Amino acid sequence: MGKLELNKKKKKDALFNTAFELFTTKGLTKTTISDIVDQAGVAKGTFYLYFKDKYDLRDRLVTYKTSQIFG
Repeated sequence: MGKLELNKKKKKDALFNTAFELFTTKGLTKTTISDIVDQAGVAKGTFYLYFKDKYDLRDRLVTYKTSQIFG
């Protein structure tokens, strides 16, 4: 994996992990995209490179966490 791909993976993982933490502590409806990107340390534009909205992130987060458990 090249440096660019590794950097993309780190950012996406940071978004997933931050969203999981916020969704489980604040709840989905009270968590904003700004909350997620601020805590993850990425730009809002980066969020939209990977996800359509927070509901798209939630749906992909289920798959991400499932693969961590069973992968």
